[in-house]
Amino acid sequence: MYDSLSKSSYEPYYLSFNSIHPLHMKKNIPFAKLLRTIRYCSTFQTYLNEREKLRMALLVNKYSNKIIDEQFNNALLKFGINESLTLINYSRSRQKIIDFPIKEKLLVNYDKTIFVHFV
Repeated sequence: MYDSLSKSSYEPYYLSFNSIHPLHMKKNIPFAKLLRTIRYCSTFQTYLNEREKLRMALLVNKYSNKIIDEQFNNALLKFGINESLTLINYSRSRQKIIDFPIKEKLLVNYDKTIFVHFV
């Protein structure tokens, strides 16, 4: 079946929550994917359908409901949205996310920077 956000060859595989990757990387997946869903879904019903597909894919990849809900809420809070999305406020909240200014990335001088990762 073809849905609005993915190709017909789409497979719902994300980084497994059981992987050895740092927790912040694993938490970023539901956070970023929800924002992408909101940006791409112009109607509330489409958003609800895609959000539930995303939730199921994350559950298959061993993400807990607690982590999923926490990151979905954090994604909205980042844009100052303190309420659940509803049919009434979806368009306004979606536009707020779309219009949010994008932070410029800092340039890194790789000749003079050392990256240290602690586990």
